[in-house]
Amino acid sequence: MSSPVIEEFLIDDLNETKINSHGLSVRQIIQVLENKHIIIPNRKHRKGLYLIIGMDNGGNCIAIPVEQTYDSKLWRPITSWLCKDSERTLLEKRYK
Repeated sequence: MSSPVIEEFLIDDLNETKINSHGLSVRQIIQVLENKHIIIPNRKHRKGLYLIIGMDNGGNCIAIPVEQTYDSKLWRPITSWLCKDSERTLLEKRYK
């Protein structure tokens, strides 16, 4: 399975609330697409086909599960969180 090209996020009230509940902002997750990031298949039986792991402008590593929309380059974040150590390691390995 090849990773999609994700150019933009579809933000709505529901996902913005979930993002904010983890202490993050929509601005931070948008910054992930503008900075170094990876797109990997999400774990089985998890909501969201892919997981984006990347950095915001402040140097925070953020994980974002996403689901497909009507547009192949526009994806909807389900939620987001600060990276676990294992997620940060995946990103660092890619950009060594």
